[in-house]
Parts: sequence; C-alpha cells; structure tokens
Amino acid sequence: MFLIAGLAAFLAAIRLMRAAAVGQEVVRTAQDALAVMADPDLSEDAKEAAVRRASIRLVGRFFVIAGIGIAALAVAGLVVWSGAAAGLYSLEGAVRVGTGWPFILVSSASAVAAWIFLDRRARVARGSDEDGREVPYGPLDKALHNLAFAAPARQRRLAKVESRLCRRSIDPARAARPVFVTSLPRAGTTILLQMLARCPELASATYRHMPFTLAPLLWGGFSSAFQRSSGTAERAHGDGIEVGLDSPEAFEEMVWLAFWPDHYRRDHIRPWRGDERDAQFEAFFRTHLAKIVATKPGARRYLSKNNANIARLPLLKAMHPDATIVIPLRDPPAQVASLMRQHARFSELHAQEPFARQYMEGLGHFEFGAALRPIAFDGSTPDPAEAGEVDFWLRYWISAYEHVLSNGGDRVIFIDHDTLCRDPVPRLHALAAALGLDAPEVLADQVGTLRPPPPAPTLADASPGLMRRARELHTELCRRALGPDPAPWSA
Repeated sequence: MFLIAGLAAFLAAIRLMRAAAVGQEVVRTAQDALAVMADPDLSEDAKEAAVRRASIRLVGRFFVIAGIGIAALAVAGLVVWSGAAAGLYSLEGAVRVGTGWPFILVSSASAVAAWIFLDRRARVARGSDEDGREVPYGPLDKALHNLAFAAPARQRRLAKVESRLCRRSIDPARAARPVFVTSLPRAGTTILLQMLARCPELASATYRHMPFTLAPLLWGGFSSAFQRSSGTAERAHGDGIEVGLDSPEAFEEMVWLAFWPDHYRRDHIRPWRGDERDAQFEAFFRTHLAKIVATKPGARRYLSKNNANIARLPLLKAMHPDATIVIPLRDPPAQVASLMRQHARFSELHAQEPFARQYMEGLGHFEFGAALRPIAFDGSTPDPAEAGEVDFWLRYWISAYEHVLSNGGDRVIFIDHDTLCRDPVPRLHALAAALGLDAPEVLADQVGTLRPPPPAPTLADASPGLMRRARELHTELCRRALGPDPAPWSA
C-alpha cells in the first residue's frame, strides 16, 4: 500500500511540476531549430546563431527535467520511508517487493492508465480536444517531419541506400508509361487521383510514405510494420474529401525540391524549360517512379498528382515521351472562388498553427496561405500580398492555362471536370481508353464518387476584361477536352 502511495506521489509531483510541459518545450525547441536549418531564406550565420540559442535552451531544460525527476523520486521515497519508520515493514522488504516483476508490471500499467485518464480529464475541463485539431500531429510527429524536411540531401542519401538494399524489388521497366495528373489547385485533381489510384496497374505515393517520401520502400515498410490500417478523416481543406494512411496524395514535389532548389524563390516559383535536362535527376526520378510502383503489389505503372507539374510540362514530355499528362479543367468563376476560400482558410490556419505552414512548405505545396509562392508562368511575378483580391486569382488562372495551352502538346489529355461530374460514365470510359488501362471497369464502378457541380458563383468584383478572357480561354480548352466514348466497357 505504501509503495502504491509512493507511486501516486511520484505521479502527482511530476504533474504539479509540469514535467510534460517542459518535455514538450524541449521537443518544440529542437523542432524550431530543425525548421531554421531548413529555411533557404536564412544565412548560414543566422542559422548558426539560432541553433546556438536552441542548444543553450536545451541544456537549461535538461537540468530542469533532471531536477523535477530528483524531486519526484524524493517525494516517493519519503512516502515509502515513512511506512518503514513507523515499523510497518523494513526498507529491505519494500525494495524487494518494489523491484519484483509483478509490482513493476502492474504499477507501470496503472501509471500509464492514470496519466491518460488525467490528461483526458484536463482536456475536458479546458473545453478542448486535441483530436479535433486541423493538423493532427503531436510534438514528436512534428519533430520527425521537421527532421525529414530539414535536409533534402539527407533524404537523397537515404534514397540511395534504399536503392542498394532494395535493388531486387526495383524494376526500371515499371517507370514506363507514367500518368501525371496536374492542374491549378481546386480543379478536381485529388478526386481524379483517388479514382485512378484504385486501378490495379497504377501506383501512387500515399500518406504511409510520409515524411521520408524519397525512400518509399524502406519508410513505407517501417510504417506498415507499426500501423497496418487506419481510419479516414477529412483533410485540412475542409472540402469533404477524406484521407487515411493508404490514401494517395501529392508527395512527388519533394523530389523536385531536392534537386531544383534554384526554381523555388522567396515569393514565386520559376517554370522549367524543356531543355533543362539533368541526367542525375532523371536517373533518380525514374528509379523513384519504379520504387513507388513496387510499393503496390501487382502495379505496373506510376501515377502522381502534382499541381506544380503544370510549370514543367515541356521538361516532363522531354524526360518521359511515353507519359500521359491529365489536366482537369473547371469553370473559371467556380475555381477562382474555391482558390480564394482555400487561401483564406490556410492563411488563418498558418497563423494559428505555424507547423501547418512548415508541413506544406516541406512537401513543396506553395499554393495557399502564408506558404503561397505563385508560379511565374509568363515571366512576371504575381504579388502574394494581393492574394485577397479576386483579380489576383483571375489573372493567375489566365496565365496558368495560357501556359498550359501553349505547352500541352499531344501527350496531354484535358478533362472537363464539370462535364465529367454531370455525365461521368462515357467520359470515364474515354479516359480509361486514352490511358490504355487494363481494367477500365474499375473506373465505372466509381461513378457514385462524382457529384454534379453546384451553380458557378458570380464574381462581382472581377474585372470584366479578365473575366471575358478567362471565359474565352476556358471555352478553347474545353473544345480540346476528351469527349464521351459511348462504347461498352467490354469493348
């Protein structure tokens, strides 16, 4: 009984002295130091100074944690000693029972259960629940992600190690005939990715490969060993699309970030030319494609969704002449309104949760919020400070799709997303035929995934000239879009 009371006193002491808060501060300090090291806009001197300050804080926190531990042990020891001093038992007997396996196992399980119970009680008392956060990562998860994001060169080295260890699983032939889904955000790329990823021959990166996405075989296998299945939850966009560990997602941009840092400027992204060939990158990229395919049993072709790929259409075609690039199109007012909503949503999220911005930038997602770095499609740099205005997004829409129209070529398939949602079956058949899928009926089975689009909003503040140009451009793009194919699936 006195041993149990001593354990309770130990738990009470470390909670009263806020040992968990100090531990979280240690993790945050390390996490912030990693984020500083990964910031391309800081000089080496600034990084060194920041890391030095973090080191000093970590040493100070170490002594605080050590002091809390010593004090908590002293309180527990005092409780146990008091029983022995009262003549109820000997200290030798207490040590013998306390170091026995039965007491260690029962007391450890009881302590963990008590800690979880007290934490939940505290969250309820505060009227909050961490499970409802928009960014569902704890301090250790954040530290792991920042470790992965801090040094792209480290990920490249890990990928090379993986290539040697898993060489028998990597078949270069599986990098043939890749499918790249791309467009401006909010055009229907995610739903199209999810539908295509269910086709047995197509393999895409998934959340299970995070955060070491350049080593999908090693890290995916490690992740699977510890978490074989997961539920789904609505993603941070708040658009009703649910994702889980095995959901496909846009993680390909981390490869480009690791090899082409000069294209990512402080306030914009510079497009790629078709003659910007890099033999080292292309060899790495082809191996990466083959690795992703190897993560899915039975798959033979690579599939990705990467919105930034519209900035490198000429280079993709030069690198992969056998590739197919699928570009969904959406009504300009509807897409612009959605872009503005997401920008406002992520601006608020980034202000509340800085890690959300670090997470997006680490993945190479620079589309919204404080992480916004627009692509300079026509050579001019859009000013992110104007992203709260409708004309900013309307001009951006026009420059993006003028670039797409000029650089598409015969390997690009345009999909009218609005028409696809209204009349999906023949267009899904046509898409399956255009991609040469072995099991086109898999797409037909997903017709219920698509919903007719709501009426397009009216952008009252849009400049009439910009709106007219956007309408004309959208009409021209839809004229080139994939038409319906009424042939039966068995044809």
